[in-house]
Amino acid sequence: MEHRGMKKWRPFATMSEPYIGLKEIINRQVEVAQPVLIGEQMEQMNFTLMEALNTNKQV
Repeated sequence: MEHRGMKKWRPFATMSEPYIGLKEIINRQVEVAQPVLIGEQMEQMNFTLMEALNTNKQV
């Protein structure tokens, strides 16, 4: 039973500073570089999006 004002135990709360750098490294690993699209690819994507918009289809 939890009493009012009682905080739950957070084992890593006191070690936040060392984990800030680790969290940044993890976040950088999940980043994906933005692809470079050529004109033809942009036109195809634009056509696909416009077609989906006009026909109310999901892309």
